[in-house]
Amino acid sequence: MSWDWISKLSELKASSTPVVVVTVTGGTGSTPRDAGAKMLVLQDGSFFGTIGGGHLEALAIEDAKKIVTSKTIR
Repeated sequence: MSWDWISKLSELKASSTPVVVVTVTGGTGSTPRDAGAKMLVLQDGSFFGTIGGGHLEALAIEDAKKIVTSKTIR
């Protein structure tokens, strides 16, 4: 099922909330989500959407938190 990530991203942008968009670009074998699945991650680790859950999603959230708090990427 698809969700309206563009509207949520626009809402976050309008409120000046820093956010990282995580996107599944591909996979091999059996994967929980197809390419194009998206998740929006905020500085505190809260998120909207999913890229499939589990360990991979937890790693993606941790990486996104590092990126969203980085002063080198805006």
